[in-house]
Amino acid sequence: MMKLRRIILLIAFLPLLLCCGGKEPIHDLPAPPTPVTPGGGDNEGGGDEGGGQTPAGEWEKNRGKVVTPSGTGWTTTKVREGITFYKFTGTDSITKAAQNVCAIDVDLSNPDYAVQLTYTTPSATTSEVHKAHNAIATMNAGYEAGSIYIKVGNKNKSSLPNIEIGSTGVRNWKSEAGFFGDCNRTLSIKKAETLRRPYISPESSEMSKFISAERSFYYNSTEPDIISSSPLLIYDYEPVGETFIDYSYPNWEKLNSEHPQYHQRYRHPRSAIAITENNHFIMMVVDGRQTKSSHNPKAAGMSAKELTQFFVTNFNPQYALNMDGGGSTAMCVEGLGNKDTHIVDSPIEDNVPGKERARDTHFIIVAK
Repeated sequence: MMKLRRIILLIAFLPLLLCCGGKEPIHDLPAPPTPVTPGGGDNEGGGDEGGGQTPAGEWEKNRGKVVTPSGTGWTTTKVREGITFYKFTGTDSITKAAQNVCAIDVDLSNPDYAVQLTYTTPSATTSEVHKAHNAIATMNAGYEAGSIYIKVGNKNKSSLPNIEIGSTGVRNWKSEAGFFGDCNRTLSIKKAETLRRPYISPESSEMSKFISAERSFYYNSTEPDIISSSPLLIYDYEPVGETFIDYSYPNWEKLNSEHPQYHQRYRHPRSAIAITENNHFIMMVVDGRQTKSSHNPKAAGMSAKELTQFFVTNFNPQYALNMDGGGSTAMCVEGLGNKDTHIVDSPIEDNVPGKERARDTHFIIVAK
């Protein structure tokens, strides 16, 4: 009888074990050592204070408008025909803080190039992936595999298994939209659900149903390359990333660093992708956590809202999606940056500027 009871209990808990297995360590983002002044450009990190946002419907004026970065602080480098590298260094008009931003823009109408999603196990740094694929440009991609959906070359690598983020107890919010590709030049960014703005996690009793619906959306999509992420920044020109954060949320700075109201309000290094109406794909990285005078260049980082507004102002994409940031943020471009690694930004892992973090997913631009 005792053996029978043990077997029944094991069967009952087996689905939970399968669902929550395969967790990888979460790199907690560092909490501010002391309360910071919102929006302060010289703080090491620091949240944004909210500021203004695009009036309802105002974003419609941006439809069909082609925008490329220009003006003080911007430099432009032609990498290849149809591939352009942009870099901004200085105090930008959105954050009023020191920033160092790198972006690579590829014209998808050019048949000479392909944008692909890679999956590497064991994990590898961005520069290692860049070299292994002889890529033109490479950028880190997804959050920890346990929190997202990953399919590469029609093979599922992670099916959004975890309801919570690692062992933090924070409900999983990291898959509201995704990148979809065909291993070639047909790319899209699509939302998996009706967006929650400002973002509020479902009640605990609803989380399994919530994650299951997201998982089904990605599983039933036919594209061979898929990776989910959050927050969605721009959807058909609407700057939905501006309103992801609830700026009335009390004591946000005391939340767990993986809580969405902390994670996306605080200024961090950022990685993001975008697609323009005239069929260009953009990968962008924003340095951060480097505001001390010893850092060259200084870089405050951005919140989700600031990143959204920076994208709208300087690139005006039709769609944009935030990817994994913090210590994961890194970009390589052939012929540029460090002569050995081709890193063009300043990654920061374990508070060491220039140090890369190994990740399992990356975006690459390659010659066909």
